[in-house]
Amino acid sequence: METTNTGFNANSSGQLQLGGGAQFWVYLSPQNNTAKMISTWRITFSQGNWSDSISSDNPTKQIQTPNLSGIFGIKVELLSGSTGTWRQIPPQAGSYNEIGCNSNCASMVGVVADSTSPPPGAINAHFWTTWDAMCKAG
Repeated sequence: METTNTGFNANSSGQLQLGGGAQFWVYLSPQNNTAKMISTWRITFSQGNWSDSISSDNPTKQIQTPNLSGIFGIKVELLSGSTGTWRQIPPQAGSYNEIGCNSNCASMVGVVADSTSPPPGAINAHFWTTWDAMCKAG
């Protein structure tokens, strides 16, 4: 899957070589100017004693696990400009703080801002998950 980084979406950066472990990437929705509204963020994926994260420092990073599959915990956080602390954002209805991925697949987490004019101190975003968004046959 060839994708283009458009400057406001955090998408997969180029080719995904599927297989050999679950893979993850992050998508920032263009809705409500998400990339501007939540400029500093991080998403941590974990299973057992393995964990890795994708953040606003490198939004097109793709994570490949060391041949892991199954259910992974996810923690989606924003750096609050008003308090200078990391705050966890909630999932949209139908999504949870976990994501599933087979060892021959890639799954993604999408983040969307709730508003372009949030109340001061509000957690202004939600996230959703797509399990096994792309898989390699066989």
